[in-house]
Amino acid sequence: MSSALSCEQSERRRSHSTPHKPASTRESAEGSYNGNLPSPGDSTYSLLSPIYHDSFESDDDDPVLNPEILRDDIKNVELRSQDSQEKEKQTKTLEVSEHDLNLTPWQAWLVSKEKQWRIELERKLSEEMKKEEEIQKEQHKKEMKKLLAEGQHKEWVRKKQEQEKKEKEQNLLKEQQIKELEQRRKTALEERNKEKYKEWMRKKKEEEQERKRKEKEEAETYLAEQREKKEKARKVFEEWLEQAKTRPRPTLHSYGYANGKLTGYYDGSSYPAPGFFNPIPWKPIHVPPPPKEAAKNLSKKKNKRALSSQPYRSNLGPLYKPKDNLRVGQGMSKR
Repeated sequence: MSSALSCEQSERRRSHSTPHKPASTRESAEGSYNGNLPSPGDSTYSLLSPIYHDSFESDDDDPVLNPEILRDDIKNVELRSQDSQEKEKQTKTLEVSEHDLNLTPWQAWLVSKEKQWRIELERKLSEEMKKEEEIQKEQHKKEMKKLLAEGQHKEWVRKKQEQEKKEKEQNLLKEQQIKELEQRRKTALEERNKEKYKEWMRKKKEEEQERKRKEKEEAETYLAEQREKKEKARKVFEEWLEQAKTRPRPTLHSYGYANGKLTGYYDGSSYPAPGFFNPIPWKPIHVPPPPKEAAKNLSKKKNKRALSSQPYRSNLGPLYKPKDNLRVGQGMSKR
């Protein structure tokens, strides 16, 4: 598009800057210079060819405005410019040819304008080519960078996947090792617990056997003590029984008549005769005399008690009757 626009702009400049000759004048010029023009291979004729060509005024049939032909010409020019000597020779031949043609000022001006236009077009096309080359280089660099980045990304992804795979395998290996270690610890703990349980059961059995042995010994000791106590009790009873035969009987403190005779008998309801007498006579406990005020109060209390207790004592006298078992007649009457 840029080459086409540049061609159109150059065509407009040329159409405005270059005066158009009428067709009759062009034909006469063609006729007058037809015999004097050089061969088609001459460069001067190539410059003048658009002027004397029948399709000079048509834009569509102009081979100069065709971008492909212009690019081919530019390539040929670039190839020619590579060899400086050939270029110098061509310029010399152009100058000689122009000088030999004996062109009019208008034709010389037209040829120079055409040269300038072609040089400008070549320059613009070369600049556009350079720009396109730079753009292509930039695109190529971008593509290369993109490919390099994609390759680096793929390599990073591959390394990352390998690293994650290795880490996963390492984690699995660690977990497996931890599980095996825990299993070994658990197995060792179970073994220790079994050993401790066996030891505890053995001690318990020994303790149970010791307890049974002690209970058996205690039972045997108790039975032996009981037998010994029974034997002692039996011996004591037998001794007491032997002694009881010769022991004096208790005094008969109850009397009565049997067959008209006074006889003594044992009465279980009567009080027994005392079997023990304290040889030490009884002595009253010494009490210190109270103070005077306390003595006065005590004397008043005693007087009050004596006065209050006199009627009750008078009434209780005839009601109380001490028991006397020595009276035979009364005892018989009670029974």
